[in-house]
Amino acid sequence: MSSSHPIFAPMLVIASVALLTGCTTESREPSPLRAFAWPTEQPPLAQRGGEGEGLPVTLALQPSPAWTALQAAPNGIERDRAAIRALAGDYRVTFHFQEVVSLRPNQGLSAPYHSWATERVFIIADTPEIISLQHQLVIRSQEKPDQAMVVKHWRQDWTWQDTRVVTFQGEGRWKAEIRDPTAVTGTWTQAVYGTEDEPRYEGAGRWHHLGQSSEWLSERGYRPLPRREKTVRKDYQVLDGTHRLVITPNGWVHWQDNYKLPLIAPAQPTATGPLAIEIGCARYERIIGWDWSPGTAEWDVETAHWKKIRAAWDKRLVDVAADSLIDVRQLGEDIDREVGDLPSAKERQPQAGR
Repeated sequence: MSSSHPIFAPMLVIASVALLTGCTTESREPSPLRAFAWPTEQPPLAQRGGEGEGLPVTLALQPSPAWTALQAAPNGIERDRAAIRALAGDYRVTFHFQEVVSLRPNQGLSAPYHSWATERVFIIADTPEIISLQHQLVIRSQEKPDQAMVVKHWRQDWTWQDTRVVTFQGEGRWKAEIRDPTAVTGTWTQAVYGTEDEPRYEGAGRWHHLGQSSEWLSERGYRPLPRREKTVRKDYQVLDGTHRLVITPNGWVHWQDNYKLPLIAPAQPTATGPLAIEIGCARYERIIGWDWSPGTAEWDVETAHWKKIRAAWDKRLVDVAADSLIDVRQLGEDIDREVGDLPSAKERQPQAGR
C-alpha cells in the first residue's frame, strides 16, 4: 500500500488530465469577448481550465436510441428509469463554471472556468429500484494522438424512494440520515462518488416529464470543493447548491446553482454567509467514431477490484449509526488495507490506442 491514500492520489491524475482538456476542437464555438452576466465595471479575466489540445471529435447528429426509448416509455417509474438510463453513452463533455453574483463588499468575481473531456458513461447495475452509472475518461492529445489517457472518473447511483442517505457536512465529514418514507415518495436520490468510490454528495429529487422533455431537480445540499476550486481557493469549504439534469436528444446537461460557503465547523456556516453565487453547465454531447478500447480494456481488468471496493464502502456506510458523523478518509484507509491494490499495482499511465 502506498504512503498516500488512494482517495487523494487521483487528484494528481485528474490534475494531469486538465492539461489535456479545455482546448478547442473543430466543433467548439469561439469564446465570447465577455463572459455571460459579467459585471460591466469589472475587467474581463482570463479563463481558467485546460491548456492542451485534444483530437477533434465527431458529434452524433441523430437522436440516441436511449432518447427514443425514453419517448416510448410509459409515465411513472418506468419513464424515470428510462431517463436515468439515457444518461449512459459516449460523450464530448464541456464544463463551464462562472461566478455571477458577489456577496461581499468590493469583491469582484473570480475567473470563469472552462474545460472539456471525452468521457464514456456506462451502466454497471440496473435493478428495478437502483441504477448505477460509471464515468470514465479516455482522452487523446494533439501531441500524442496514438496514446490515450484513461482515468476512472466519478460514479452516480440512483435509488428509488431512498430512506437512508449520506450527506456531506463539510470539514471532511459526512452524516448518515434516515428519512421518513412518506417524505421520499416518488423521489430518486442521486448519490455521487469520487474516483476511488468514496462518497462525495447525495440529494433527492423528482423527475419531471412534459412532452419530449425530461429533467430531474435536486434538493439543496452541500458537496466538497471540486479539483477546479480546491487547487486555487482556500477562503471557503463547501458548495451549497442544487442540480438540474436535462435529457436532450443527443445527451444531457448538468446545470448547477451554487453558493460558495465558508464554514467554521461541519454544517456550521460563518456568520457572514456565502461569498458568491456560481452557475455551472456541463454539456454531455454524444460522439461517434471515438476509440474507447483502451478504457474498456482497463475496465475489464479492474472490474473485480472496484466491485470489492464498492461492496466494502456499502457495508461500512450501512453500519454507521444514523446522525453520526463519518470520517470518509479513515474509512477509505480501512478499505485500502482490506481490499489492497489494483491488479498488478500498476500506475495510471497513457495507453496506446487501438
